[in-house]
Amino acid sequence: MSIQLNDYGQYLGVKDQKFVVYHKQKSIKEIPFFKTTQIILGSGNNVSTSALFWASIYGIDVVMASKTGRPLSLMIPLSTDKRVKTRIQQYEAYKNSKGSIIAEAILKARINSQIILLEKYGLPTQKLIKNLNKVETNNRPIDEIRTRLLVLEGNCSKHFFKQYFLLFPKCLKPKKREKYKAQSPLNNLLNLGYEILKGEVYKAILNAHLDPYLGYLHSMQFSKPSLVCDIQEIFRTVIEDFLVMYHQNIEPESFEPKGNRIFLKPEPKLELILEINRLFKKRIPYLRRNYSKKATIRTIIREKTIKLAQFIKRNGSNYELIVLSEIL
Repeated sequence: MSIQLNDYGQYLGVKDQKFVVYHKQKSIKEIPFFKTTQIILGSGNNVSTSALFWASIYGIDVVMASKTGRPLSLMIPLSTDKRVKTRIQQYEAYKNSKGSIIAEAILKARINSQIILLEKYGLPTQKLIKNLNKVETNNRPIDEIRTRLLVLEGNCSKHFFKQYFLLFPKCLKPKKREKYKAQSPLNNLLNLGYEILKGEVYKAILNAHLDPYLGYLHSMQFSKPSLVCDIQEIFRTVIEDFLVMYHQNIEPESFEPKGNRIFLKPEPKLELILEINRLFKKRIPYLRRNYSKKATIRTIIREKTIKLAQFIKRNGSNYELIVLSEIL
């Protein structure tokens, strides 16, 4: 279960092997340590050192988030970085054929998931299929073929969002996909959803003992978590599909302008963040060796990231990623 401190003046403490959330000095929620999976803290709240201590003991993620839900920091145990060998092999994979195999697999997974989503709503996919067939690296060093892969990714993204935006009403629909300083409400909904997904992927990468700043499809740049961007590509369609249905619950008056940009108001924004976190806890059919035949989306993100680490460390030439037909 997740604990999220949202209202100004909330306090997180502990009592009898439980985390306790207080508001105006009254207990409003109690969750046992062993049932807690995540603690999300916003500005204007307080947390006791005892709560942080027990979170560390139980390996519970403690995330500091902005008012938009964007993860700003993550408290992790010191043992997270103990497996240095994994990171050395991650760096080596950048220079050998594994880097290009990973980049190719990630791009194919992203395009495949776009095709699945458009087909789900009866929209054309021919251009995506055509570009998917062009994705190949021939095991060349990633620096030699990244530009070509990103051009293909850009072409697919342009076509995908042109069709995807048709699923939304005119009041939300933008002319094009915008990331930085997006003005339209739908682009800002997507950006918010992607930021929440980014937090899940970031935690999964640290859990797999990988370096979040060394990716393969996305280039290395100062302060850019390239591997986070890579793994996000596999699961972006989960957010995109969720918003197709969820936007029907959002009233036009739920938005407010800020300059020339349009955002959700604080209360509906909080509800959207909570709904996306519930989405990550959704159990879906998923083949797991020696485990149950269902898993949460959060678990799938973590397991697929561990599979990436295992591929990096072991001999092999094939890296298969999840096809999201079951999730969608």
